[in-house]
Amino acid sequence: MALERTLRAPIELPDPVIEKPKPVQGCDVCGACGRQWVEATDPNSPAYDLSHAVDLAIEISRHPHDWKKKTAERRRKAAQK
Repeated sequence: MALERTLRAPIELPDPVIEKPKPVQGCDVCGACGRQWVEATDPNSPAYDLSHAVDLAIEISRHPHDWKKKTAERRRKAAQK
């Protein structure tokens, strides 16, 4: 009897669990990514793409916001000189 090398039934994977990202209020980049995320997770949208939704959620979570503070501090220091 030969070894069977294929699966008998197809493997079904669940949809990935994607938590809604939390954009920083007042940040234009986070706002734009948040709107795109909503479209990418809506199955009825032509922009539906869960892979892109994950990319957007990562962009929102990693998007730096302290650069504004650092830029303002540099400008203040430059103005004092």
